[in-house]
Amino acid sequence: MLPKLKIALFSLTLFISSILFSWIIWSKVDFAYPALHYAMGIEQHIDKYGPQNRYRKGFELTDKPEQVRLFSEIVDAIHNEGQGLKELVYFDGNGKPIRRLLRHPEVVHLKDVANLVDSFYLVSTIALAILIAVIVYMFYKKQPFPSLKQQAIGILSFSAVSTILILIIGPVKVFYALHEWVFPENHQWFFYYQESLMTVLMKAPDLFGAIAALISVLAIGIYLAINTLLQKYSGPKHPH
Repeated sequence: MLPKLKIALFSLTLFISSILFSWIIWSKVDFAYPALHYAMGIEQHIDKYGPQNRYRKGFELTDKPEQVRLFSEIVDAIHNEGQGLKELVYFDGNGKPIRRLLRHPEVVHLKDVANLVDSFYLVSTIALAILIAVIVYMFYKKQPFPSLKQQAIGILSFSAVSTILILIIGPVKVFYALHEWVFPENHQWFFYYQESLMTVLMKAPDLFGAIAALISVLAIGIYLAINTLLQKYSGPKHPH
């Protein structure tokens, strides 16, 4: 295997696999929503925007346990082809049902998200399979694994080029373009707080940024941990 190809395959597939592992771990604890709910003032956010909703009333009557439950149900649904989204009902503090949480455009959007999650799992599973194949090949050939410096050069170069392009094009334009590219045409993906309890519950997009940061930090930790283990048990070390 060509050295540059080996480094590129190893770095890229390990990077994607690390994100996969991080995503799976955080999804098991609902992406730390209970903690972020407090840290980001989501309860106060709901108290402010719940009464302003044009289509759903009484969401401000829900308490934190109910809001955490609703988010958890949504997380479960997007990992299960969107099943159960239509049936989500919110209750007041006394356990009295108020009404269904999601309108049709929101259900459609979350099903699109579920499809995106399925695609992510497919791509990352393929990346993991390739990573395992590369690792087995390198152990079999008794070849040293790429050093963190070699991997960093490629990853930082890619990140630098991507950042420059985003700055040239414009972050907002890139944000909208990605959504238009990822989600089907004519499917609503942007919701105002006054029209979507889903958006209010998630304090979008602030919550997404916090979750992305959590996934990234854990993914980096996993990436470094796997590298450390492979370097420890691999063949001859790379010369410095």
